[in-house]
Amino acid sequence: MRRSTPLILFAAFAILLLAGNAFAWSFAVCGDSRDDKNGILVKILSEIDKSPMEFLIHTGDLERGGGEKRWSGFRKKTAGFTKPLHFAIGNHEIYGGGSSDAFVRFFGLPAASYSFDHKDAHVAILDNDRGNLDGDMIAWLDNDLASHPKGKTGIRHLIVAMHVPPKTDTLDPHGTPDDYGDMSNRLFKVLKRHGVALVLCSHEHMHQIYDWNGIKVIVSGGAGAPMYPFQRYGYYEIDLSDDTPHEIFHAINP
Repeated sequence: MRRSTPLILFAAFAILLLAGNAFAWSFAVCGDSRDDKNGILVKILSEIDKSPMEFLIHTGDLERGGGEKRWSGFRKKTAGFTKPLHFAIGNHEIYGGGSSDAFVRFFGLPAASYSFDHKDAHVAILDNDRGNLDGDMIAWLDNDLASHPKGKTGIRHLIVAMHVPPKTDTLDPHGTPDDYGDMSNRLFKVLKRHGVALVLCSHEHMHQIYDWNGIKVIVSGGAGAPMYPFQRYGYYEIDLSDDTPHEIFHAINP
């Protein structure tokens, strides 16, 4: 019996070690890969594929315009990517004959706005490609988050992704209607009520992190489109190892 004690202790230690890392995982987010003349997106995909990151969310503006010809080009760029790739629809997806419905059909999405679960996270992706957050969209999000309550059914993280960032005290995204601030306030109330800690977006060709009254907003718009001055191409890794999401910026050299 005494001889087996070290083995038992080792097994118990191994179980504790595995349990401590059971939720240690991460994913990647990037956006605005249109007009990519330097192969930035391909480099991003290659890095993520070689990393422990488990999937990628692309927050929209895949190519300069929409339509199957443009989307086929994007599909060729990403053909070798071996991990799940999730999309938010950007405003450039509906240019040049594109539409949200056509985008959904082409890429086989559940809907223009949809959600998915991965391990202990629930991710809702909104289609605000026209720069709005209308009542139907916010109602859909409210119902979706209510169906996946934080702290129940294994959900520890609630995350929302969309192309156009919300309007905050420090962020006023371009191309939005005059009442976008009111729309953003209604969105904020829903996010706050359900305990959403993280909003991912792009649209602005820069990388910025904002504290929206306790909700972290990450703008990651450097996947190939022309950047604002003093900004670098790259993407974010989102680490969900503990109760608070942490971001790590990965710069990509042209």
